[in-house]
Amino acid sequence: MKNIAVRFAALSFLVCGFWTFSAPVFAADDKVVIGYFSTDKQEDFEKKIKPVFEAFKEKCKNCELVNLTPYDEKGNYSEKDLLEKVKNPPPEMTFYFFSWNKKTSPQNQELIAVLGEKVDSGKLVVAPTGHAAEGETGLPLSRTVMGQAKDVLIIGEITGNERILPQSYFGPEMLTAIRAPKEYAGQGYSPLYFATRLAVAWNKRKPAEWLQHFKMKKLKSRKIWLDADDLLGR
Repeated sequence: MKNIAVRFAALSFLVCGFWTFSAPVFAADDKVVIGYFSTDKQEDFEKKIKPVFEAFKEKCKNCELVNLTPYDEKGNYSEKDLLEKVKNPPPEMTFYFFSWNKKTSPQNQELIAVLGEKVDSGKLVVAPTGHAAEGETGLPLSRTVMGQAKDVLIIGEITGNERILPQSYFGPEMLTAIRAPKEYAGQGYSPLYFATRLAVAWNKRKPAEWLQHFKMKKLKSRKIWLDADDLLGR
């Protein structure tokens, strides 16, 4: 009996030790905070974006969308303060979400570099493909801010016929293009939908694993467009 007790104690130690050292370093109820950057007016966040995010996140109580967009005193986007906001997000922020993309210029080269540094430090950046303004010609993603920034997760939007939205920037830098839920289709909400789904699924992996996970999914897939379930699970 004594030998049996000793063996049982040893086995219990090994099992407990396995779970101690192999368990993820996060808790399932850790808060996930998306840092939101836009070029729209301040009032648009509360009126247009926040309600859509609330609908997308459904029952995820630990998912939050925090508006980090810099504004002037009139509530308009203030580009001159953008770099400082991107460089110094609040410590509780989990990953970045930009609602825009645009052509590269000498003025935004530092932003491109900073975004790459943030990715290298372990912060994911999610952004849309962006699209040409009315009257402008389309551009390859390689000539845009998000297309040149290192390892940004660029998400396009497809409509029911598997085509991306008209005038969208396009290129191999994209991770994928997905459909938004039916009631939001064709309105440019697919990148926000992806970011929200990522927040919901975030604690299923260690933060450092997500980028490589997405790269491998894209590399191994034969599909033209991976959907949100392919990348994030159901």
